[in-house]
Amino acid sequence: MLRFLARLALVVAGCAMLAGPCFAHATLLGSQPAEGSVVATPPAKMRLSFNEPVTPQVFRLFDPDGRSADVTATAQDNDLLVELPAAGGEGTYALSWRVASADGHPIGGTATFSVGHASHRAAAETARTSATAPLIWLMRIGVYIGWIGGVGGAFFLMAVAAGRRPAVADRAIAALLGLGGVATLFSFGLQGLDELGGNLAHLGRAAPWLAGLQSPYGGTLCLGVVALVLAALALRLPAGKVAAGTASAALVAVAFALTLSGHASTAAPAWAARPALALHGAAAALWGGSLLPLLLLVATRHEGAGGSALRLSALLLPTVAVLALSGLTLAVLQGVTVATLAGTDYGRLLAGKLLLVLAMLGLGALNRRILVPRLATGGDGHFRHLGRVLMVDVCLLLLVLAVVAGWRFTPPPRSIAAAEAALRHRSMLHIHTARGMAMIEIGGHGDLDIRLSGADGRPLAAQDVRVGLANPAAGIEPLQRQATLVANGHWRVDGVSFPVGGAWTLRLGVLISDFDSLSLEGTLTVP
Repeated sequence: MLRFLARLALVVAGCAMLAGPCFAHATLLGSQPAEGSVVATPPAKMRLSFNEPVTPQVFRLFDPDGRSADVTATAQDNDLLVELPAAGGEGTYALSWRVASADGHPIGGTATFSVGHASHRAAAETARTSATAPLIWLMRIGVYIGWIGGVGGAFFLMAVAAGRRPAVADRAIAALLGLGGVATLFSFGLQGLDELGGNLAHLGRAAPWLAGLQSPYGGTLCLGVVALVLAALALRLPAGKVAAGTASAALVAVAFALTLSGHASTAAPAWAARPALALHGAAAALWGGSLLPLLLLVATRHEGAGGSALRLSALLLPTVAVLALSGLTLAVLQGVTVATLAGTDYGRLLAGKLLLVLAMLGLGALNRRILVPRLATGGDGHFRHLGRVLMVDVCLLLLVLAVVAGWRFTPPPRSIAAAEAALRHRSMLHIHTARGMAMIEIGGHGDLDIRLSGADGRPLAAQDVRVGLANPAAGIEPLQRQATLVANGHWRVDGVSFPVGGAWTLRLGVLISDFDSLSLEGTLTVP
């Protein structure tokens, strides 16, 4: 059996490498016109820049009077070009946008700019909390129950228990497969609603179902349907190698489906993330899927309960090892640290999952060391004690699946860090001249961090640095600030208040000595 599982693990890892290119969770880096900026004339197009290629979904422009019009967007590398209406008066405009990232998760927001001057009346606010989120979470739990409990349960009955089981076990696993099928069906529509920003009343239309089917998560769901069908077929086949092979194919399909969408599937490097995710899913299905059917074998005092429990007990040690190693790999690739466990929603969910899994491991050790060996001696008391522990295990597994489903709404630490780094890069200005260079970065409170270097790249010693900032398009006259020396070549201006975002002209007056000075000028993008 161990050799069979080893070969199955190789198949799972190999299939995981067939997935497509790898990207992170999408984040808006900026817009042009910039957020909150004031332009002299109405722009013909608006550019939205992301940290990865995205798929445009819904775009709606609100004018200063609150009227709205649907607009179209086209993808250009990591940017989206939005065609704006030709006519438009002065005031503040708001572009409500919604896109799908490469990992299958939709994101949205609102970008504003003003023509001539900012309006006293703000443009219509379109951002809102999705009413579909609780249903998406519940349906994802249902999908996981179908995959882990249904497919994993079918694998246990046909491959581990060798087909020896009571009829109630077949009915229970078939019910889990049916639940997974229903949850999968509704997940197509709910995914589409989330991508298009619609409400539940729109489920009667074809658009959300098509959008969900065409999304990366749609590919995951389609392969999940294949896994559910194969598992149901395995239950109908006579016990033997064909049934075990069919159940194994269903398990491989679940593992591969997990690599087609989601945060973990898009972590880099892909050659490590996807096999780790597939192996993690397969191991979870093998372990978690065994709990309910084994509970039913024990509860009915089935003659095969003792043998099945012993075979499963022997398999759990390598299974848990694969689960732990693959989970550790995924956590490292997702940028999880001790700080992010408590400092991010993703980390808090992971911490909760780990506590639940540790509790399951403790119960598993109790079963393996004490309760399962006692079954060989017979006696209703031993069966009853093991059944109670397995019931607690099943409840803990449901909690784990509920926690894992919550990751649908939480970007991992690596995505947060990548987005912050990209935003910092866009808020930096590099000025290069033959005599000297400057790197200026905007801090979190409007602070300007200035690093000066000479033509040779070494820190430039200066006696005085003055900063001038102007935004002619917004009618803002130059602001003059005195920089403070931090270290050789390193200067700082604290608490600069930028009334509007967008492109600001920055001028540096650098006094090198009483007889030498340097003037540097560039355009700084203020978010």
